[in-house]
Amino acid sequence: NVLLLRDRMQRAAPPAAGQRIRVYLGIDIGSVSTNLAVLDDDGRLLHEIYLRTVGRPIEIVHQGLQEIASHFGDRLDIAGVGTTGSGRELIGELVGADCVNDEISAHKTGAMFISTTMVGQPVDTIFEIGGQDSKFISVDHGVVVDFAMNEACAAGTGSFLEEQAELYDIDLQRFVAAARAAEQPPDLGQMCTVYVADAGAEALKDGFALGDVLAGFQYSVVHNYLDRVMGQRTLAPRVFFQGK
Repeated sequence: NVLLLRDRMQRAAPPAAGQRIRVYLGIDIGSVSTNLAVLDDDGRLLHEIYLRTVGRPIEIVHQGLQEIASHFGDRLDIAGVGTTGSGRELIGELVGADCVNDEISAHKTGAMFISTTMVGQPVDTIFEIGGQDSKFISVDHGVVVDFAMNEACAAGTGSFLEEQAELYDIDLQRFVAAARAAEQPPDLGQMCTVYVADAGAEALKDGFALGDVLAGFQYSVVHNYLDRVMGQRTLAPRVFFQGK
């Protein structure tokens, strides 16, 4: 069974005017996006922000913090701050974070919390496809026992799909809809991005519909992940999908 957990997420009620509540702030500074999340004492989401990092993590985090301040004023007592992502050390020092966690630990902790609170069972396997890298994480009783990341190739990441959407001048929603309706996706391989992109252009010249080619790009990401990241590792029963 496949569950879309985002639709089941419990949100915290915002504090009323004149009321102050204790919250915790998480900041994920990635190479493609920066995400800020404000949680209440029970781990419920109070506010979330998604921003493009655009190579300026300090400026973007400042923008996110300003948005939180503008939205809530003085109604928040921030009891703790944690950072993760590729820019975690820099931003952790800047904001005086209480904890700075590597991405593998952060993915595991988040997946375990959500799976146990929303599904009632701990997760065994985590698939994460991010903007610039992808990860496979195996968890046993809440402990990471194995993990792998893609190496130099970016063909198995979300940024590759975004690049193709931009190249073909189609937004991501239309990209997904067209790919879902595909009838004959071509095999574009699973080499690096330049080769897959060239294979897509050749498929169009050979008469494949654009939707078929877009689906081919998505299959390329899937096969790249399964063969180059997961490889021969064991897939446990409860799989948690995260990422871009």
